[in-house]
Amino acid sequence: MTNLADLPPHLQARYGYHKPRFRKQLAAAFAVFLLLSPVAYSVYRAHNPTFNGELTAFKVVSAQRVDVYWKLQRPENVATYCVLRAQDIRKTDVGYATVRINAGPALLQTSYALATNGQAVLAEVLACSGNDQMRVPPANFPPGVQIPPQQSPGVAPKL
Repeated sequence: MTNLADLPPHLQARYGYHKPRFRKQLAAAFAVFLLLSPVAYSVYRAHNPTFNGELTAFKVVSAQRVDVYWKLQRPENVATYCVLRAQDIRKTDVGYATVRINAGPALLQTSYALATNGQAVLAEVLACSGNDQMRVPPANFPPGVQIPPQQSPGVAPKL
């Protein structure tokens, strides 16, 4: 077979021959990308801090209340919102609230008495964030069922 560099230009274009200079430019661009990636990630993390709420326990106190305990990791001195829910045996919501946690330490053990309108078998922390606008599953109460009001600092959703 003939060396691709010896072919006429129209055949070089057809069969994808690239001059060695292109490979050097590509390598340089990749090196710049590798050097700037950590800087870009650091800037992104500074503007989008990480919030993590991890359920540690829950206690079904009665058919009207579940005590939810969770560990919260967040940036220090930032007010935080966490969405909690409790479900019954049919996986239908019986309690749902957005709870505001005041600014404080970066690692915090916290709890909330979640009001319910039926016997809960499951409680969970859906998400935590620096504001009350989060992408979480919406409240899943059956039609016509009244969402139980929550005690401050919790807020029940409005349907």
